[in-house]
Amino acid sequence: MNKTTLFRLGGIIILVAALFFGYSEFSYLQRHETTDDAQIDGDVNPVIPKAGGYVKAIRFKDNQYVKAGDTLVVLDDADYRIRVAQAEAALQSAMASAGVTRSNVGVASATVQSSQAGVQTARNQVLTAQANVTAAQARFRQASQDFDRYGRLLAEKTVPQQQFDAIQAQRDAAQAQLQAAQAQLQTAQAQVSAAGTQTGVTNSQRRATEGQISVAQATVKQRQTELDMANLQLSYTVVRAPISGIVSKRSVQIGQLVQPGQALCSVVGNSSLWVTANFKETQLNEMKPGQTVEVEVDAFDDQKLVGHVGSFAGATGAKFTLLPPDNATGNYVKVVQRVPVRIDLDKNSPVFASLRPGMSATVAVDIKK
Repeated sequence: MNKTTLFRLGGIIILVAALFFGYSEFSYLQRHETTDDAQIDGDVNPVIPKAGGYVKAIRFKDNQYVKAGDTLVVLDDADYRIRVAQAEAALQSAMASAGVTRSNVGVASATVQSSQAGVQTARNQVLTAQANVTAAQARFRQASQDFDRYGRLLAEKTVPQQQFDAIQAQRDAAQAQLQAAQAQLQTAQAQVSAAGTQTGVTNSQRRATEGQISVAQATVKQRQTELDMANLQLSYTVVRAPISGIVSKRSVQIGQLVQPGQALCSVVGNSSLWVTANFKETQLNEMKPGQTVEVEVDAFDDQKLVGHVGSFAGATGAKFTLLPPDNATGNYVKVVQRVPVRIDLDKNSPVFASLRPGMSATVAVDIKK
């Protein structure tokens, strides 16, 4: 066989191989939509304290796996324990006062007799009590409005639970103060009647004492609310992991003063990972949820993951930028936009546990299935 025949034969083989490869690639592209503008995504939860204080202990290391509820940071709780002790003492005092007042019902006590010293004094007490009621009503009205507004924000998950708990405690305290002020007004009014009437003194004294009981009961409720708030703040000195995952991006040191809402670190969840693929808008014509997807991660070239189209973003990626384009201004140049598509991954893949959010990937969606 001469050289000319060999060259011809080689050319034919190369041509056949090229045609076969081209046909295979054409057939593949006819039933798949591909893009390399994709990356691994996952839940990255910031660890944020609900109370301020100095850091006393750090219970994790960088890139350590933690479970939901594990203690990550411990704040110095000396000030919070003192507040709890003060609230407990105030509650015990209020309960003792309520018990003493309750035992004097029906008896002309020295406290009731001294309150009948003069009509003018009793009237001044009524004026003061009325002013206290008006102020307490204003505080309770404002606290109720804040409670309703933060309730709606909490349902929308735009405020943390800690702020909602604090607003709720403020509303309860304002309600207790209003009840106490109203009871004080009733007591003062009863004292005015007792001071201006010489007959029926015993009934007036009894009503005044019953008013004192109402005041004492409202005070006990207010002190209990303050104790609950102090215990809640004390519990916030232990910062726990919000989810299970790997702790990263640590930005806290022992002895550092932290404030409520300050990010201390982040927990990257490894149980829920997906791919965000940015397809051109011209590629979405036949794409729909549930279609099979092949995912090739750049970090694992020899491993292909299987997934399914999960959902489509509500707008193009450009609409979520800080300054979205406005085609009504300036010279208009048409640009093909990209739409983020969520690809749910099969967790049975051997490399699933090694995936990390942010890794680059290439995806191919089978649009014929």
